[in-house]
Amino acid sequence: MLRVSQNDDADALQELYRIYRGPLCKFLYYCVFDYAKVEDYLQEVFLRLWRSRKNYRASGKFSTFIFQIAKNYFLNEREKRMRRPGEFSLDVPVAGKDGNTFVAQTPSSGFSPDEEAVHGELAKVLEDAIGTLPEMFQMVFRLSQIEGLKYREISEILEIPVGTVKSRMSKAVRLLRSRLAKMDEEGIS
Repeated sequence: MLRVSQNDDADALQELYRIYRGPLCKFLYYCVFDYAKVEDYLQEVFLRLWRSRKNYRASGKFSTFIFQIAKNYFLNEREKRMRRPGEFSLDVPVAGKDGNTFVAQTPSSGFSPDEEAVHGELAKVLEDAIGTLPEMFQMVFRLSQIEGLKYREISEILEIPVGTVKSRMSKAVRLLRSRLAKMDEEGIS
């Protein structure tokens, strides 16, 4: 990142994109569960990274810095959507007259159709369960279990003490286990 910030080096930014695209896509997907939005969010994260390149100080890990940009962008976009509840999107589930839901989006995951169906079903179950968690638990769970970040890194990204990360993660796991067990008992999946 120093090369990018000191020299306005677009090639260095391209290299950062190559390195962090996968991890950021995974993180963002489990925030929004929408491949099309992930691509849009990813572009915005790197645009913000480029815009803030002169302000970057190498005081911590770069991965923490870029995930903090992604987290903040996701939270800002979610807040905007919450303020505009009447907005319609083709990328969100829509209930049909028969009670079934559908999503008007084209998968761009690279999975085969069968793999996409299974992945979509599992992602929906996980999305529903994670979505029932309070936001403070959701973000910790996503960063730890889906992104594989260490508690110290999560602490820096969320700007909370490591002890708080640990307690929120413990509570998130307990709540998810309980909710997934309840969904299994009810035959929801």
